[in-house]
Amino acid sequence: MRKKTLTRIVAAGATALLTAGLVSVLPSTAATAAESPLACADSLIEKELENGSAWRMCARIHPIKGLILEQIEFKPATGDYEYAGYKRVLDQLNIAQLNVPYDTGHVQYNDITSYGFGKQYLMTQGPEVCSGEALDVDQSFTYSGRLVERTIPGICVQEDPTGLMTHAQETQIGGGTLYADQGTTLAVSSISKISWYEYQQRVSFDDHGQIDVGLGATGDIAPGWASESQTGAFFGTNPKVGWPLSGKSTVTSTQGGQTTTKEVQSYAGSHWHNAIYKVDFGIDKAERQTVEQWDFSSPGSGTRAPIVEGTGTVKSSAFSSVENEDHDQLSWWRVLNPNSKNKDGHARSYEIVNNNTSNALIPVTSPAVSFTNYRSCEEYASDNLNAGCPGQTILDYVANDTHELTDPVAWVNVGFHHTDKDEDQSPMPIHWQKFQLVPRDFFAQKPTIKDARKCINGPFSSVNAVTKPCTPENTVKPKITDKADSTATVVPAVGKVLTSSAGTWRSAAQSLTYAYTWFRNGEAVSTGQDYTLSEADMNASISVKVNASAAGFPSNVAESDAVVWGTPPTTAPTPEPTTEPTTAPTTAPTTAPTTAPTTRPVAKATPRVAVRLAAKTVKPGRKNKVAVTVTAAGKPVSGKVRLTVNGSVRTLTLVKGRTNLTFTAPKKPKGYVVKASYAGSGTVKSGTAAVKYVVRK
Repeated sequence: MRKKTLTRIVAAGATALLTAGLVSVLPSTAATAAESPLACADSLIEKELENGSAWRMCARIHPIKGLILEQIEFKPATGDYEYAGYKRVLDQLNIAQLNVPYDTGHVQYNDITSYGFGKQYLMTQGPEVCSGEALDVDQSFTYSGRLVERTIPGICVQEDPTGLMTHAQETQIGGGTLYADQGTTLAVSSISKISWYEYQQRVSFDDHGQIDVGLGATGDIAPGWASESQTGAFFGTNPKVGWPLSGKSTVTSTQGGQTTTKEVQSYAGSHWHNAIYKVDFGIDKAERQTVEQWDFSSPGSGTRAPIVEGTGTVKSSAFSSVENEDHDQLSWWRVLNPNSKNKDGHARSYEIVNNNTSNALIPVTSPAVSFTNYRSCEEYASDNLNAGCPGQTILDYVANDTHELTDPVAWVNVGFHHTDKDEDQSPMPIHWQKFQLVPRDFFAQKPTIKDARKCINGPFSSVNAVTKPCTPENTVKPKITDKADSTATVVPAVGKVLTSSAGTWRSAAQSLTYAYTWFRNGEAVSTGQDYTLSEADMNASISVKVNASAAGFPSNVAESDAVVWGTPPTTAPTPEPTTEPTTAPTTAPTTAPTTAPTTRPVAKATPRVAVRLAAKTVKPGRKNKVAVTVTAAGKPVSGKVRLTVNGSVRTLTLVKGRTNLTFTAPKKPKGYVVKASYAGSGTVKSGTAAVKYVVRK
């Protein structure tokens, strides 16, 4: 584990650094307070996801590499059973080259080292692109002979749904216990435009510890033109190297004084996007880490299927691995920390999952993966720009590395061959090339495990009731009914027998027993599933608590809604009587009878008040914008909104249910609240909503 300090990156006179990045302040608990802060100051991203899992990291924009993520750490929702606080996964992650050769053979680009994903190529993350929080990036670079200094929202941070994460039905044809979870992911992204292509770098960190690394290509397809020349033309008329787009074009040529006109079909050239990522592992901040390659082969057939055997090999030195030469179709790699063990005693590791195609026609893009020891000058997969080892490639890094492989950096090749099609026009739908970093034994169990299932650790028949016992989970609370008629409304009366259901529970212990305790105004008065009302219950609130338990497992309690007999006793004292006599006479009664019936009162609708800030983290004294939307039954309403911002109150008028205000953030760094209060109208009730934001230097 190398000690690294993030500093401003200076390259060719350009400085780029993320200067606003605290996305979410986690609850201030003893556990979080004791954790060591990351060494990245203003470039920190820290986010707790919906299920309680959390990620933190440092994020910045490099003038050439674009988005760089460092000191990436994960905290599971399951808490201290796995480990307390955050644990390191990666020291650094970034794209190290994007090689784009065209099938025509005329051109080959290295988009990173020739252009870069920072400087003028970095695009603004507007609301059309970023539905979360867009973080400011300060830039300084030279463009067309002039110095450009700007601050743009260049990094997007948002929490996205991932859909169904788990589904386990414990009976074959419905019924029984269903364990189903919807997941979310923290997505950190940037967009860069290089000529006609526009690339989104997007790294997603999901709530069970997986990292998805993706490069999406959109923008426009490379321009083509009609030409019969096959030499020197960027695209020609050879259908073997492209795809016909649009119809034929008329081409006029003059030769020997004679002009001829022909119809020619031109082809958009097919091409590769060979993205190579640099993944610097740091499993649990290890000083020493190990790389394993797992290969699979079949020694023969079993009784009903082929036998497949896996063999793990520790890679002791730097290497490159080419499919069908160094590994087979099923091979995969993992990086582990032999000195960091999960609760089951297994070494923590992360596995590289890369199902992409490598371009075997170019030597540097042939390996699916290469591993080297970390060396500071080895920054790019090819055409290395660092003066310490200039012009070198990953093949040189492997050849020159004579040390034992203990500080591994993976160079992951994510290839994609793009054959254009008519639907790519225009703009081109985004197409992705991705790989995954998947936790393998980093946790003893799925880090989003429910209490009701956490004792299932190993084969399903093996239930762990000692170190991680299951706790029954109540999904439908108990219900009190009339024992004589369970469908009837409960009408309390002396002598009436009430009964309670157990409610609905789920637990891997399966066989639960239930104990019932009845309460009168919060005090226990009886046990058993049934309860007979007495005179003492008059004007009382009757409820029941059900304790679900299984031998050797923790129990859990759920409470029913109360049945109220008569008027419950008043808990607040009656106000003191007035001692002074009334001095003014009572108003005389109305003598004239009411001629018209009293108007029936109008039932007012409940409003939905929404408050949205342009940024939830701002610098002291910076401008921010708050937008308020008020609807009722899905339609905009009219009226006034009182907006409380930084202690000041402004009254604004809604126009088509909307209003907004631009304000200046205070100079004191801390958390603030913006509150909107809707006054209501003759048909809509009043309502309020609030949103928090943080001022951070």
